[in-house]
Amino acid sequence: MFLIILILQHNHIKCRIVSRPILLILVLLFAFPILGSTQGANVDSIKAVLATKEGKERLDLLNLLGTELREISQSEAFSYSMEADSLAEKIGDPSGQSRALENIGWIYYRRGQWRQSFEFSEKAYDIAIQNNDKLQAARLMNNMGALYYEQQDYQMAINQFKKGYDLATQVQDLSTRIRSLNNVALNFTQIDQLDSALLYARRSIKMNEEAGSPYLTSFAHRVIGDVYLAKGNYDSAQLLYENSLKMAREQNVKSFEAGVLHRLGNALLLDGKLKEAEELLLYSVEFCEKNVFLDELSKSHRHLTSLYEKQGDIQKAFFHQSRYLDLNNQLQNQTNRDRLALLQNMFQSNLKESELELLKAQNENQAYRLETSRRYIIFFAITAALIGVLVVRMYFLNKNVRMINSDLLAQQRRIEEQNLVLENQSVQLKEMNNTKNKLFSILGHDMRGPIAQVKSVVDMFLAGHLEKEEFEELLHVLSRDIDSVNFTLNNTLKWSMSQMEGFHVNPALFDLREVVDNALLLLQASFKEKKLAVFNHMEQKVEVYADQDLIDVVVRNILNNAAKFSNFEDSVTIFSERDPEWVYWCVQDQGLGMTEEQINLILSDSYSLTRSRQGTNKEKGSGLGLQLTKEFIRKSGGKISIESHPGHGTKIWVQLPRTESSLDSQAIRGQEEVNA
Repeated sequence: MFLIILILQHNHIKCRIVSRPILLILVLLFAFPILGSTQGANVDSIKAVLATKEGKERLDLLNLLGTELREISQSEAFSYSMEADSLAEKIGDPSGQSRALENIGWIYYRRGQWRQSFEFSEKAYDIAIQNNDKLQAARLMNNMGALYYEQQDYQMAINQFKKGYDLATQVQDLSTRIRSLNNVALNFTQIDQLDSALLYARRSIKMNEEAGSPYLTSFAHRVIGDVYLAKGNYDSAQLLYENSLKMAREQNVKSFEAGVLHRLGNALLLDGKLKEAEELLLYSVEFCEKNVFLDELSKSHRHLTSLYEKQGDIQKAFFHQSRYLDLNNQLQNQTNRDRLALLQNMFQSNLKESELELLKAQNENQAYRLETSRRYIIFFAITAALIGVLVVRMYFLNKNVRMINSDLLAQQRRIEEQNLVLENQSVQLKEMNNTKNKLFSILGHDMRGPIAQVKSVVDMFLAGHLEKEEFEELLHVLSRDIDSVNFTLNNTLKWSMSQMEGFHVNPALFDLREVVDNALLLLQASFKEKKLAVFNHMEQKVEVYADQDLIDVVVRNILNNAAKFSNFEDSVTIFSERDPEWVYWCVQDQGLGMTEEQINLILSDSYSLTRSRQGTNKEKGSGLGLQLTKEFIRKSGGKISIESHPGHGTKIWVQLPRTESSLDSQAIRGQEEVNA
């Protein structure tokens, strides 16, 4: 540090050029040099002596290996930690078991399996609290804080990390204190409290002078780099990211290296250093693809899109934009599912804790009353043996005991009723969560991608990056995306309405042929695109008794599926038959077909929202169409059947009542089946 001051004093010109943030960074970099990594040598030496150790000594070495390797080689760390968990349980070492479970929970967190991470971390925390192990509890507070971070509940995450810091301070564990400070700083950057983030990161660096951990220092530098990037100090951010990247590579922490690469590339891009940014971001794409770091890979594609837009290379920008949208959709869907599963696990955990506290209080109250009754009985029994005059008194006491027991039984029944109410509420909540998950999956996956694609192309056209001819070439793709969004939105709205209370079916007599003709007109573009031949052999007028709006949705979904899964230049045949009570409407295609397992899943009584297969022209779908069709046909008093073989097309039969009497007789038969 003294050397820097002398150099700056000697060269006055450079002192004027260097900005204050850069000067601070240079001081930090010289004040906290990167230490040579001895981690590999330590791991090798531990492995060398592990084979000769047993019992407690082997357990400690296994936990040490799990901790050392969990950021470097997760498969090895997982194997050592699982062995440590089994050994700790075998020899009865709760502290060692808590440490093993902590490592397993963290490995699951790094893999993005948050539900498993929460379960193992929660179990480890319970063991640590039971054994008053504050150091272990401090480490686990960081695990729990990381899970709240993934829920985007940053304030709760900050609270957890601060609790971990306080516990680590009580036991004077420097490494856990530094880790907690870094995590607090990271969460402050997420809620735009940049000055607070900078304060905690600097505290971490200063405290790390004693620990000398390159990994923890690298983490702090990355956080400070995020702050300077957000403030627009791009040169300062680059210096910090470069130093952090160097530390990560020397420590061989590939996950951390991936996190720094796209940040440094973005800083170079924002600073106008396009060539350097392009080289680094292309390397980041190659590195992330090789190591399957999908989140960092999507961010690298996003930055490359912005870079090629600045360079005017529309083809490359469009390619990287498409890759970013695909990866982002995939990550968003997985994140939503995992986040909802994690929230449900945490809710169930809190519910169990509340039930246990309630039962504990009730059991203590019951035990107290029983103990009091027992003491009364013993006291008056001894008194009765000594003084026969008190026999009458004992009679009344026994009567009181019976009353108390009766009250206890009544309380027990009330407790059972309360437990039943809690169970019913839990089931209702699970059903609500399942419904919400289905809506999020449909709206998030099947609508975000096409809309984002349309917006991207329109924005590039409005900005002048696309010629009119190029735009017209993309119009058919945009039209197909908009049709997909419109079809999915209509299905979703119809399904949502059918799930609401007060949804009514309004049957009436109408012409099914007219509904089919209108649906064919609406889907004409889809049939023309694949050059499909449509043969409609229905009679000129086919009257059915049902809700016309529901049957319109049924017809459109079945015809749309026929077009979607047909090959180019195939044919689709439509015909109908009838008897005195029923109309049998059929659609037959020559497309992909279905397996018996797929047919059984679609026609099952339970509601099953499955992921839709892509069509023969890579058409996307929500998986809701056939489920909606099945539900609306049943609401209309009809039936649906499917005949299909893979590669040989599909034939779908829909049975609908011709008159009101046919509908009533079907309802009576359904009620008789329920009563039976």
